Amino acid sequence: MKKWLVLTILIGVISAPPGFSQSENWPGAKSEIEINASPEVVWDAVHQQRASDPDIAYSKVIQEKGNRILLEQKYNALPIIGEATCLMVQEETPLKRIDYKMVRSDKFKAMSGSWILKPVSNVKTILELRSLLDTGLPYSQLAINSLLQEKIVKRLNRVKIAAESVAINKSNSF
Repeated sequence: MKKWLVLTILIGVISAPPGFSQSENWPGAKSEIEINASPEVVWDAVHQQRASDPDIAYSKVIQEKGNRILLEQKYNALPIIGEATCLMVQEETPLKRIDYKMVRSDKFKAMSGSWILKPVSNVKTILELRSLLDTGLPYSQLAINSLLQEKIVKRLNRVKIAAESVAINKSNSF
């Protein structure tokens, strides 16, 4: 019972402060990709990619309150670290952004980031992914960002392929 009370308090208290993940001087890794699909299709593809991400062994919803979700996620195949389990708070602004922040982890010191959708037109969207990870290990942030950058580019490409595939199928059905 105490555990659920603590989790309920955490999901209510921990939130992204104003400007969270919006700094142009982002200290982590980031990349963006142009996708030939509507923001709605890209939004769905982001959620599908995150549900089937090969770097995540599982993602379990612990609590959901409006657009704020408390998740437990287990990451696998991480260089040097191996596996890591994290409790994350995720806050969604539908069709615009998904912000996430680690509450606790068995391996990491801190993790946060954002998926940001920037509509160009009703058939084109720029998707940006930012991620910041502090492993707590004596590695430079530059080395960690380099590893993150590779993973970010792969994730963005998976979303692009999925979203553009749906967009093509929708246009062919008319």
